[in-house]
Amino acid sequence: MSDATKSARATYKQRYEADDDGLRFQELTFTGNFVDLEPMRDGILGDKVQKQRAKSKVLEKVGKDDVLADEFTIDELNDLNNYLAWNIWDVLVMRATEGVSGMIPRQEYEILAFMHEFYRWPEILRMTTDEVGAQGILDIGATARREIGTKINAVHDWSIGAVGFGMGRCGLLALEAIGPDDYVAESNTLLKFMQRIEWGKRQDGYILNSQDRYRCQIHEPDFLQTIIDQVEELEPGSPKQQSFTRFNAAAELLSFLDHMDCRLGLGDTGPYELPNGNLLILRDLFVNEPVFHWSDVCDDAGLPHAYTMAIVLDPELLGLQEIRVNDISTTFTRPKNYIQAIVGGAVFAREKFDTPMSDIRTIAIDQLDTELPKVQQATLRMYSKVSRMCRRDLIWAGQYVYYVDMILPYLRKAGTYERACDEFKLWEVDQRVSNYYYDIGKRGFAQEVVPQKIFSGEGYLPFGAGADLRNSKGRWL
Repeated sequence: MSDATKSARATYKQRYEADDDGLRFQELTFTGNFVDLEPMRDGILGDKVQKQRAKSKVLEKVGKDDVLADEFTIDELNDLNNYLAWNIWDVLVMRATEGVSGMIPRQEYEILAFMHEFYRWPEILRMTTDEVGAQGILDIGATARREIGTKINAVHDWSIGAVGFGMGRCGLLALEAIGPDDYVAESNTLLKFMQRIEWGKRQDGYILNSQDRYRCQIHEPDFLQTIIDQVEELEPGSPKQQSFTRFNAAAELLSFLDHMDCRLGLGDTGPYELPNGNLLILRDLFVNEPVFHWSDVCDDAGLPHAYTMAIVLDPELLGLQEIRVNDISTTFTRPKNYIQAIVGGAVFAREKFDTPMSDIRTIAIDQLDTELPKVQQATLRMYSKVSRMCRRDLIWAGQYVYYVDMILPYLRKAGTYERACDEFKLWEVDQRVSNYYYDIGKRGFAQEVVPQKIFSGEGYLPFGAGADLRNSKGRWL
């Protein structure tokens, strides 16, 4: 194949040009709070329109002083609210059916967790900020720049604002448990924590991958090179490539199952362009989270906390037109199936969540056939364990995955996890949320009302122009 033919096949670099609007990955449109304006599209174009419609500069590149400021203005809160509503739609509609599981009641546990997070996270994250300071939160975010196998990643960072604030507030508004001008102070706490973590991690002025044309290129070059140096060549379709992709699929399945069928167990970063023009994606697969009691089957199988897959793609072989590493840590490409274009790989294991990078274990691809049975054993035993859990236990287990795991990595790094458990009763269930367990099944609330409000964007009501930044819940009437 000539160089001219090759360059005509891969066009993804055009997506990084300022005047390019990206491709459409799905045909639906988003309205949200912009009911009198033209509906928005997904991807790069949607991000552009959101920035154009913002009343503040909070969606542009922001400086350190902005991030260290104590709170957002009402306009900034509303701009973030509108952007996150669109961003949630942008990432969820592409995989909306994932929210339905034949084994685990995903929609039920998700809405309970959303509301629990909105009620309970603010005081825990405020305590954590008080412990380490605002700069300390930036520093926690920055640790991801020199680590693999870390849950300080896009999906966890995004969840603080998009899930805890956005979906949590949306669910409570839909339930009519709160009004649009309630909990303004707590909303500020959630969004400030997200902004600081993300800004410290990215260090380019943005906070979300969608603001940077869906790039999550966070790793320091010298650290990244230590990963690249261990990549093995893989011929597409070869037994070695098949062993690599088979292990990735098995570990990914277990990472979902260990997290009650959600993607908190997966985290992609990249794409990183290599000197030869190929692209590197780093994928963390968390197959053994020790805070969950059901992970004992993963312990018994001798599994590490996380595997990291270094995946090298040949964009010319794929004819790559666009690649997105979105804000839920997931890689999407056009064309869709990039497995055929995997031409290199490496596998690493991080035994514990705090194992030093110097002790990361490299697993040769030829040795994956001995590693794979351990993953398969844990998966079979996890299915057996989960299948014996009653519906209520499954819902509360899933609720804990969202409610605890989404902030767990920051509490661990800050050294405040034990205090959150002891003083703030992290693992207890707020009485209001416990009562909502009986409400979410009524009138199709979990199955119809909440998904409709979340996917359409109509449930993310703005704060009123006269809302007080000090507002909590003023009254119960």
